[in-house]
Amino acid sequence: MISILHTEASLGFGGQEIRIIQESLGMIKRGHRVVIAAPPRSVIFRKAEESGINVFPAHFQKRNPISALRMRLLINRERFDIVNTHSSSDSWVAGIAARLSRVKPKIIRTRHLSTPISKSYLSRLIYEILPHAVITTGEEIRQRMINDNGFDGSKIFSIPTGVDLERFNPAKTKPAFQSQDVFSIGMIGVLRSWKGHKFLIEAMPEILKQIPQAVSYIVGDGPQYENIKNLIYRLSLRDNVFMLGHREDIPEIMASLNVIVQTSYANEGIPQSILQAMAMERPVVACRAGSIGEVIIDGVTGFLIEPKNPLKLAEKIVELYRNPELRIKFGREGRRLVEENYPMEKMLDKMESLYRWLLGEKKVDFWL
Repeated sequence: MISILHTEASLGFGGQEIRIIQESLGMIKRGHRVVIAAPPRSVIFRKAEESGINVFPAHFQKRNPISALRMRLLINRERFDIVNTHSSSDSWVAGIAARLSRVKPKIIRTRHLSTPISKSYLSRLIYEILPHAVITTGEEIRQRMINDNGFDGSKIFSIPTGVDLERFNPAKTKPAFQSQDVFSIGMIGVLRSWKGHKFLIEAMPEILKQIPQAVSYIVGDGPQYENIKNLIYRLSLRDNVFMLGHREDIPEIMASLNVIVQTSYANEGIPQSILQAMAMERPVVACRAGSIGEVIIDGVTGFLIEPKNPLKLAEKIVELYRNPELRIKFGREGRRLVEENYPMEKMLDKMESLYRWLLGEKKVDFWL
């Protein structure tokens, strides 16, 4: 049994936090012990408790040595083998605490986003000196860290988030709503500026010229909620664009959609919503950002376009509307790619192999 501590300073809840929960549950199912340390008022703290995962209340203050001392006490008391950190503040606090602890756990820094990393000594400290290994959620992020920052590639591992293929199974999923008389377009994810929701909304007038019965559904919550809502009103699209808020029935919503879009222009690894859409055999139109191009192969598993281009987005959506056979082809090829490369069990196998390698139990060869 491996004893694992995940730390997460973020108060919000998106793909990063969902992955922590999913991996934790998977590792517990495999017989390992998992604890998540997070702020008590964070969403992941509540979600972990609801999922039956052990949670430790923590406040990650980089400039407060008491935070590191408390974390060191936790690590010493619980005798963790692995400390996996996920955001900046908790990486500093937990990384230093783990290095100063008696039990000397192996430290992993998981890098979820493709945001450029500064070339300062502090960045080298947090990504290369403190951790024993770094995980990225896409190969593109790994290559940037090696080529742009000069980090040691031998300790950086790309392990994209896996998909629960049984849950995201189009043959077993009943649509959340009927869409026989409309052409349904959807975008699913946290409402952040760099997710680019505005470009889907700005594409809608052009889409409606070609597809009068088109509707768009924006699924998710976040800091851009009011801005997106105001843009919908400003463009007089209240009857064509609907904000559904945070939803848990994502497979059922995806089953209701004809096309799923991902308009991010920065920061992405491989978005879970794209892999989930592909698993549900939905055609995807996505922008070149982060590691998205690793799964959306233009003309094979979907359309890949340049970011911030509403007209091109509209053009590709209209093309899919006019070509149902292409929608089916993209869906089938997407499902096949996810089944081969991104099932949840494969992600868990890779994580478990890395943990065991760090602990000296086995050779790590999953990237070969």
